[in-house]
Amino acid sequence: MLKYTTITEELNALPPERQAAIESRVSQIRLEEVTLRHLREKLGLSQSELAERLEVQQPAISKLERRQNLELNTLRSVVNALGGTIEIIVRVPNKDPILLSDYQE
Repeated sequence: MLKYTTITEELNALPPERQAAIESRVSQIRLEEVTLRHLREKLGLSQSELAERLEVQQPAISKLERRQNLELNTLRSVVNALGGTIEIIVRVPNKDPILLSDYQE
């Protein structure tokens, strides 16, 4: 008779190095879920509406949403068009966090 195991049991049976690699990839995937598309949809905008705000064509928005990596200036432009700003917090060991606030060009 077959014995079924849960995914947790299977993961726990893996070597610690493999478990760490899987956890790292899971974290990366979770970060990738927060995409421009997600942000746009959360704000209730269509690609066409965002394109109009950025003064580009809708296909340009589609292309942006498919990209895995955005330049900070591109992200800033999109966020500004959505009415928002960007704040980046730099954390260095044994130092106070440094807040880099968005600036308008």
